[in-house]
Amino acid sequence: ITAGDFDGLITQWGTSFAAWGKPVMLRFAHEMNGNWYPWVEGVNGNQAGDYVAAWRHVHDVVAATGASNVQWVWSPNVPYWGSTDLAGLFPGAGYADVVALDGYNWGTSQTWSTWVSPVDLFAPGLSQLRALAPGKPILIAETASTELGGSKASWNTDMVSYFAAQSDVMGFVWFHLQKEVDWRINSSDSSASAFKSALLARRS
Repeated sequence: ITAGDFDGLITQWGTSFAAWGKPVMLRFAHEMNGNWYPWVEGVNGNQAGDYVAAWRHVHDVVAATGASNVQWVWSPNVPYWGSTDLAGLFPGAGYADVVALDGYNWGTSQTWSTWVSPVDLFAPGLSQLRALAPGKPILIAETASTELGGSKASWNTDMVSYFAAQSDVMGFVWFHLQKEVDWRINSSDSSASAFKSALLARRS
């Protein structure tokens, strides 16, 4: 990327964003602190510093097209034991408009996972984001819970309440898919009902 091999494609996208004119939230190369994507450091021959250099390069190429309507969303996974430290992956305040987190409650669905509350899942990462990018709005870019290992209905209620209490969290995106487990909001009637009630309570 930094060598310019993809500048034509990046420019094409930037030009399209500029022509669209409406706000675009671009979450480029997310979960970079994990080990499951080809853009993370330590895989594919990527070295320390390569991620930040690539991010800044893509940002600058898009900006050169006049796409001032793009908001850049830097979105690591919630930190976990063995994840890459976020400080070395943050491209800088001038290169990220929104900072974000992806985090899932896997419950007992995996051999390595246990049930985790929204607070325990997100609080450490939120603290790190606030230290790295003070004053930046925060987005929960991906989240969901399994039914296995606890009450998903209660988890949904607690999640909405927890995020609502964080003044800098602008919103969350629920991963509404049946994939490794059933992440869908309506994986059960109780889950769907609790989710709906929690959101309606926020509007009252």
